[in-house]
Amino acid sequence: MDSRFDSFFLQARELTSPEERAAFLDEVCAGDAGLRQRLEASLIAEAEAADFFNEAVTLIDPGSQTAVPGEEPGTVIGTYKLLQQIGEGGFGTVWMADQQAPVRRRVALKIIKPGLDTKEVITRFEQERQALAMMDHANIARVFDAGATQSGRPFFVMELVRGVKITEYCDENGLDIPDRVRLFIQVCHAVHHAHQKGIIHRDIKPANVLVTINDGEAVVKVIDFGVAKATQGSLTDATLFTQFHQMIGTPAYMSPEQAEMTSLDIDTRSDIYSLGVLLYELVTGGTPIDTATLARAGLDEIRRVIREVTPPRPSARVKTLSAGELTTTAKRRRTDGAKLTTSLRGDLDWIAMMCLEKDRKRRYDSANALALDLERYLGHGIVTARPPTVSYLLGRIVRRHRFGVAAAAAALAALLAGLGIALWQYSRAAAAEKEQSRLKEGALTEAVRSRQVAQLLQDMLSGVNPAQARGRDTTILREILDRTDNRIATDLKDQPEVTADLRITLGKVYHAVGEFPKAAAMHRSALGLYRRVFGAQHAKIQGALNNLGFVLAEGGQLEEAEEALREALAMSQALNGREHADTARVLSSLGYCLVRQGKFADAEACSRDAIAVLEKLRGPDSTDAGGAMVSLGESLARQHKFPEAETVLRKSLAILKPAYGGDHPHVADVLASLGYTLSRGG
Repeated sequence: MDSRFDSFFLQARELTSPEERAAFLDEVCAGDAGLRQRLEASLIAEAEAADFFNEAVTLIDPGSQTAVPGEEPGTVIGTYKLLQQIGEGGFGTVWMADQQAPVRRRVALKIIKPGLDTKEVITRFEQERQALAMMDHANIARVFDAGATQSGRPFFVMELVRGVKITEYCDENGLDIPDRVRLFIQVCHAVHHAHQKGIIHRDIKPANVLVTINDGEAVVKVIDFGVAKATQGSLTDATLFTQFHQMIGTPAYMSPEQAEMTSLDIDTRSDIYSLGVLLYELVTGGTPIDTATLARAGLDEIRRVIREVTPPRPSARVKTLSAGELTTTAKRRRTDGAKLTTSLRGDLDWIAMMCLEKDRKRRYDSANALALDLERYLGHGIVTARPPTVSYLLGRIVRRHRFGVAAAAAALAALLAGLGIALWQYSRAAAAEKEQSRLKEGALTEAVRSRQVAQLLQDMLSGVNPAQARGRDTTILREILDRTDNRIATDLKDQPEVTADLRITLGKVYHAVGEFPKAAAMHRSALGLYRRVFGAQHAKIQGALNNLGFVLAEGGQLEEAEEALREALAMSQALNGREHADTARVLSSLGYCLVRQGKFADAEACSRDAIAVLEKLRGPDSTDAGGAMVSLGESLARQHKFPEAETVLRKSLAILKPAYGGDHPHVADVLASLGYTLSRGG
């Protein structure tokens, strides 16, 4: 294709004013009448097709428009009396009509224009009608009837939807982020219903998602299945051939696989991508890929951008807005600029970016799964979307080094076999421990051997902690952890303290690979076993409470985390006193939890106490003290004490970076907090 023609066409289509479009064509087509003629013809054809197949109904003022020849107000088609033409596209018209029988109701009647009933138009018309007829959902415009006029032109009768685009409704009514998400969940349910019926919409965008008011409640209506695709079989008996160079959908909302310009490999996950774009636009006010960027690009560049360019997270996008744009965007969401960024960071970032994954295998499996994650977000639960782990980011590089991955897999397989042998020996030693009262002689009793094997197992698990050996694929490690826990439950059921010790180790490794629910389950189990063995207070109970509280805090269960950490603090102070390393570690964990809850003054106090004790006991450059400084710096920054926050965070960076290396996640945390402090402090 002519890349110059493609570029001029896409730029001209964005100019809605006839004067602007004419001036643009005068400039780019100077001296080339043939190019101008081709561009004008293509723009007219594209506008007509888009009006009928890809855009929402365009409302018409009956006083300023003339009805299409062939129908007029008062015309009776079957049992329907036409009242008013309310929409018009290149190939058809939409009328508001009264149904006379068998029931009386107000409906919308869509009919092909006289003379335009070609095979392709009728095929697509039948496709949309069949797609809608298969639906039975409150959030999808329903089809009531179908037929043909006396001249043989097909029509169908559908629910009359009086609504506005979902983005316009949210902005005009000033919906906050949670209310926008609740409305969007209706869209997910509608799309999931279509997928269950075997229909992919392929053009989800604001113009095709209207909001109407029923009994005072906002109700979403998904419309326009004109480019829908059946996942199995076909929607009609006729065949519709898509032109080779025709892209199905709207570029700003189009999935990477749609940009390949073939419908052979499109599945329901393409709609998940488009839903992600719509969610992104609802919360940020703009699409992930800027429409102005697409308008300036040629066709090949549009495809490349959609397939390859990763958009910024929603929270990062709003930071790029000018001061005026940010104020307007935030006001439409009933908040201010700083709070808008904070509300998008975390769960909504993760959810939107999971929808927008270039690799569809990494997107949500279904629209229902997306809706469930959004409901967890609204209920302050743990969402299934997660930011990319180190192993995932490195995986893109590792795929180019298959032999290295194979060697690592072989090493981990050997580790699994070694763990099996260790557990078998461990179980034998644990059984023998019951006999230790009879073994008075000998330098090494079976009980000692049992402890040695336990220690060996703990050392092996700790040795493959991804925080210590980054870059390895953790898939097999996770399998090892699951199998290890199963063997512990079976082989050591009569050894509660030893079982608890091992579950603490498992919890720490699960925590390191981001499996927060499993990590919390391990620490809860250990805590229960320690309470059974030791009673009300013990150093191991205090340690398990601290571990549990910190994992819960990282997983977002902040209230339960604070409760566990405060119990751990009281127990450590009773057992060890205030100036003890264990007490300081609990204070550091509690400071982190309180920062996440927004209790910045309390977080500052806890972090200062922790640092004072750790510096006294371990020295001013201890990594424990450096870790506590991150929470202190963040709590100071949140209270606008920016100079002191900067000093604390730079000291933390000076301690942690040499200790862990420049690419460690702990160092990334310090850099993120320092960046925030410098930005907010001017």
